[in-house]
Amino acid sequence: MPSARIALGLAFAVWLSSPAAAGPAAAGQADSPTPARDGVRERLGEIFDGDGVNALWAVKIVSLDKGDVIFERNPRLLVMPASTMKVVTLGVAAERLGWDARFTTRIEATAPIENGVLAGDLIVTGGGDPTIGEGDEPTRVFDEWASRLALLGLTRVEGRIIGDDDAWPDQFLGNGWAWDDLAFGYAAPLGALQFHESTAQVVITAGPQPGAPATMRIEPAGTDLILTGHVETVAADQPALVFSRRRPFSRTLEVTGAIPRTDRDYVRTVAVDNPTRGFVAAFRDALARAGVAVGGDAMDIDDLPAKPSSPRTTLIAHESQPLREIAVRLMKTSQNLIAETLLLQIGLTADVPDPDPVVAARGAYERTLAAWGVPADGLILADGSGLSRYDFTTADTLVAVLSHMAKDPRHAQPFEASLPIMGVDGTLAGRQKDSRLEGRVHAKTGSISNVRALAGYLTTAAGEKLVFAIVANNFKARSSAIDVIADKALGELVGRDRRPGCCAAR
Repeated sequence: MPSARIALGLAFAVWLSSPAAAGPAAAGQADSPTPARDGVRERLGEIFDGDGVNALWAVKIVSLDKGDVIFERNPRLLVMPASTMKVVTLGVAAERLGWDARFTTRIEATAPIENGVLAGDLIVTGGGDPTIGEGDEPTRVFDEWASRLALLGLTRVEGRIIGDDDAWPDQFLGNGWAWDDLAFGYAAPLGALQFHESTAQVVITAGPQPGAPATMRIEPAGTDLILTGHVETVAADQPALVFSRRRPFSRTLEVTGAIPRTDRDYVRTVAVDNPTRGFVAAFRDALARAGVAVGGDAMDIDDLPAKPSSPRTTLIAHESQPLREIAVRLMKTSQNLIAETLLLQIGLTADVPDPDPVVAARGAYERTLAAWGVPADGLILADGSGLSRYDFTTADTLVAVLSHMAKDPRHAQPFEASLPIMGVDGTLAGRQKDSRLEGRVHAKTGSISNVRALAGYLTTAAGEKLVFAIVANNFKARSSAIDVIADKALGELVGRDRRPGCCAAR
């Protein structure tokens, strides 16, 4: 039977060399790469297999110009995307709302202005605008409104300043947000009325000498936060250690710790409890600065014993910037509140409505991605920003969305213009400066505990445009160590003629 044993041995050898015998890791590396890509594929595999970091990688890299898969690892594995979820949110928002979509806020009166007096309430009716109060002059819009009302002859409001936020759920938080995140600005609640991105700054000024208590204040004024706690002054060579805590749906913010004795204030961004109250309080202050007296309080409509029933007259209709401009702040700075605002707006305007706007939004996401040929099992949506640990997507899905946006002439320019540029701006401003990657990578970052991600576009030295998603989950290493690996992989793709040291983390 020698010939039978030889035949069996040859068959076994052939089986061993097949992808099925190589196991799932090898089978998931790449989809039939062309011979010209083999060397790059092997080097990328070595980079992601490197010693020192124990992480679960989900990676896909595709040539947008040639259409071939250059490298992939676990491309269909569901992983937590962190803020690369914003790639999907912005793509769906652009498709369903349009790049020219705006948010409208109305200033309404329940009575006519007679002899300079409004014998009724002034009501601010919100439409979810996430841009009011952003930037270095948070009250500028309110001051403009107050000046316009003064030009209408208004000198006194006999009634109240009421914030009508009923168009949206109250104090909405993302599904799955961790309770211990809720005190921080990146987990601010959203609603129909949002001022200063639903955040405030705790400004802490050191005392005159070590051991003295520091002073604390909240800016901008008008939020309903109650500031408590004690921060001590320490020597100038000591580090600042400041802790802030606020229980969910509580106005009390406790700030404790120590700051060094320096001439600079220490600033921490915190989330407000009730965005509507902060909005109307700040607007009431602006009216006072414009010489318009207000007899009543600034109030959330939900705090009234009965909602105003008088007919309303619109005095001012304020429109936000269009989505194409809002998207730049969303993506460049990874602004969670804007992402959640878009999610809710998608749900509230969905073609298949639901009492829960997140459920309606989830359906809208699925139908949009299906129309783009993206499988439904590649996305589990909990929130719009990626802050939730209930979010899951695949490298396949991220690359498919990025590819669709790049190929659709309606979306290509405004979408890519919103992305951070490596070594230039946004969340990538300080990464890979003075390297061959600087200016070549336009991508969205993502980072929560034990998750690090980067997804976007890379232009090689030869001018070829690539689309990629690199997501790491379940690691204990520092995020900077993950960045080193991702950047080294991207550097490998730029071109063989790159100068040495292009991919050192900075």
